[in-house]
Amino acid sequence: MKLNHDSALRRGGERVWHALRQPLIATVFGLVVGAVVILVCGQNPITVYAEMFDKSFLKPYYLFSTLTRATPIIICAMATGMAWRAGYINIGVEGQMVTGTFVATVCALYIPGPPVLVALLSWIIGMAAGALYALLPAVLTWKFNVSMVITTLMLNYVANYISSYFVTYPLKDTSGDGLALQTPELSAMMHLPRLSSTSTFNAGFLIAVAVVVFMVFITKKTVFGYESKMGGFNPFFALYGGTRQAKVMMITMALSGAIAAIAGSTEVFGLKYRFADGMLTTTNYAWTGLMAALIADLDPVGMFFVSIFLSGLQIGGSAIQRSLGIPLEIATIIQCCITLFVSVKLVFRHVKKSKAAPAEGGAKA
Repeated sequence: MKLNHDSALRRGGERVWHALRQPLIATVFGLVVGAVVILVCGQNPITVYAEMFDKSFLKPYYLFSTLTRATPIIICAMATGMAWRAGYINIGVEGQMVTGTFVATVCALYIPGPPVLVALLSWIIGMAAGALYALLPAVLTWKFNVSMVITTLMLNYVANYISSYFVTYPLKDTSGDGLALQTPELSAMMHLPRLSSTSTFNAGFLIAVAVVVFMVFITKKTVFGYESKMGGFNPFFALYGGTRQAKVMMITMALSGAIAAIAGSTEVFGLKYRFADGMLTTTNYAWTGLMAALIADLDPVGMFFVSIFLSGLQIGGSAIQRSLGIPLEIATIIQCCITLFVSVKLVFRHVKKSKAAPAEGGAKA
């Protein structure tokens, strides 16, 4: 019995290491490049990094700030990973997040009934809206062979401009600052509970953890997870194996859009308590989540930790800008370098796969 327990622990440790190995290596190279930039700025990299990590992970207040910012990033990474691992390059997580969150906010403001029940219903309707918005490019791809990359990217702008119109005109809150483009505030009974009395850290983080667990379960323990992964590796083999690719694509994109809606809803119901124009776009949650997904090679556990790390870089970057006068862009440089090093590996993998395909075809012939 003990042997089986030790074996399970060892396998679990190996799984975690496999998920974190690539992000850790890329992070080391990214920090080295960042150190060079810091030296050019005339600062000591050790001092700067010590200050950055102290004010992002080591002190409780900053750690809670990091986890609060990481919450929508984690969920956006899961939304991205859900689609990308199946071979569907969904660049529209931002638009799906905006659509689902805006719909959820409007429902919470105008549906009558007990606040807690209305809040729960609003989350569900918002997820449905995000799912439907993600299904639009899926249908266009299936029926007309339109590029999913282009349609999902363009639909980001559609979602942003439509929501911007509504918070600027018909749904604008006129009770407070007339210059603020935002909806009225949600009822206090709908707010997610705080997990810290000294910060904005709230139950949205627990929702993010639940999404990660759901992602691990659906990708590792379900037939659908296997079919979507198989389609991502080789769609022709998946089709030959009897997988209904249209069905898999629709379910995958719907799940991706629904998860994206959850990301924005945690921000509205847990932190901002209203929908404001540009609140989900200027923060770059979706694009940081995309970075986390790529860095972690679409592994759910890896995406969880990478999202927290990238969030810490942003929080720590703001702190060193205030205390040491180091430009905030240093954190962005490190982020981009980490993503670049991971992308190099992905390119080599793609080239190797492309070279292997003709060779296999020749062998079969």
